[in-house]
Amino acid sequence: MSTWLNMDEKEYLEKISRVVYKDLGNIDEEEWRLLEIEKNRCTFFPNFLQYCKILRAPTQGDSGGLVPFLLLPHVKALIKYYLTDRLVSVLKARQIYVSTITASYFLWHNMFHQGSVWELFSKGQDDAAELLGKAQRIHAHLPPFLKLKPDPNSTEKMGFPSMDSRTMAFPSTGAGGIGYTCSGIVWDEHEEHPEAAQSFNAAKPSIDSVGGQVISVFTVNKTKPNTLAKSIFRNGKILCWNKDIEKFIPEPEGKWGTGNNGFTSLFFPYDVIPGRDEEWYEDKKRNLTADELQGLTPELYMEQAYPRSLDEALRPTSTISAFDYEALSDMMLDCDRVKVKIEGLDSGIINVYKPFNVGEFYIAATDTSHGVGKDFSVTAVMNVKTAEVVADIYSSLIKPEELAYHSIELLKKYRNPLWYIESNDVGAVTISVAQNVGYRNFGYSDAGKKHIGFNTNSSSRFELWGNLIPAINNRQIRIFNPLGMKHFYDVIRNVENNGRIEAVKGGHDDYPIAVGICWLKRNEVKTIRSYEPVDTLTLRR
Repeated sequence: MSTWLNMDEKEYLEKISRVVYKDLGNIDEEEWRLLEIEKNRCTFFPNFLQYCKILRAPTQGDSGGLVPFLLLPHVKALIKYYLTDRLVSVLKARQIYVSTITASYFLWHNMFHQGSVWELFSKGQDDAAELLGKAQRIHAHLPPFLKLKPDPNSTEKMGFPSMDSRTMAFPSTGAGGIGYTCSGIVWDEHEEHPEAAQSFNAAKPSIDSVGGQVISVFTVNKTKPNTLAKSIFRNGKILCWNKDIEKFIPEPEGKWGTGNNGFTSLFFPYDVIPGRDEEWYEDKKRNLTADELQGLTPELYMEQAYPRSLDEALRPTSTISAFDYEALSDMMLDCDRVKVKIEGLDSGIINVYKPFNVGEFYIAATDTSHGVGKDFSVTAVMNVKTAEVVADIYSSLIKPEELAYHSIELLKKYRNPLWYIESNDVGAVTISVAQNVGYRNFGYSDAGKKHIGFNTNSSSRFELWGNLIPAINNRQIRIFNPLGMKHFYDVIRNVENNGRIEAVKGGHDDYPIAVGICWLKRNEVKTIRSYEPVDTLTLRR
């Protein structure tokens, strides 16, 4: 390092260490210049953090007090994404310094960016004030040369008139934050916000017009399967912290994420903090109190507060998940089958795992989506004897008309089996196109065979799930598509909707519905061929 004071790095560090905490009324001209250089260096967030301190409560064996902020590897990695990505979702174990680093981040932004405006949302006003309070306490303990004169301390607002900057704290209500143009928004403990969707819809437009930042931070709540926080996280590009290499790695197998909402989703397990090993984990689990558990089992509480993996964090509880997770894990082992290329089929859209076999019988079912990247269009072909899904179409971008054409080409390879198309919504388009093209072997929703397709209503849903769930849990069905299998993890009994079986918010049930229709209607396929009896037999010479 070389400065205009003609010092090398070692000399500079020695001098600056002696001056940073001096009373500003007792410094000379050279010291002023040193502090100006150091303040300029703090416009880079990691340099600013070296002066941030946190107040740690004293405990037995720990005197606590004011301690420097420890830049652990996972904290450095989080800083990188805060500085480079506009939309960030953080799913974390408890007490790993994420809230503190977030408070330091918007404080720094207020201090070094003219006109910086941030909004903080938490589940209630007291919680929002606590996050703001963290930033205020950090500022209070900064060295004198960094401190700015703040607006009078408030539990709802922090600001620096010299920078025309401010941060405001709001409870998570639909009205909070409306009308402000923001540099950034923080949703802290986002999982617990009582009006998360209304708050999100009201506040996010305020940053869209200027390209501001959005940070969602949460620890999962196992009793709340449908939350905006989970939905945002799952629909982002998921990266998981790997302690062994001290880096983020993409989510294994793509089980949980879709990566299509623009967010970078970061997962931090419990062991990012030094000393948190399996011995610590088991000791923590043994000593949980009833107040901490709040009705959860110790195992479930640890999955919630101190998850060891993304799977532990996101999987629903056994009382919420519609399917048995052990069964799904076993079935996932079948999902490594090599696909078969069949002449005349578009292998980019159609997957064939087992081609048509003489003597076997098949049924097909289709769940149609709009083809705009949200839900999935699925056509599944099942062997009615072996209950194997031998071929499928799986796409979120294929249009209903195109789905019909590709499905018909696929079904021709299986001798045009009985085909049920879900008739709800845009499924009617797929049915109409299939009729016009000339497909004839349809399933019907009525005994009189006047209405083609499978009509999904409360009664038919009950029948579909009532048959499919035990079949999956008893491993009677085989599925070879890992992306399709992922949908089964998304299906829950929504306790907030009278136990209705449906996809978790941000998840999908398209593949299970297609497979469920096949399973439910498989007995309509005749598996014994009939022949006309021979009355007489005449032999000619």
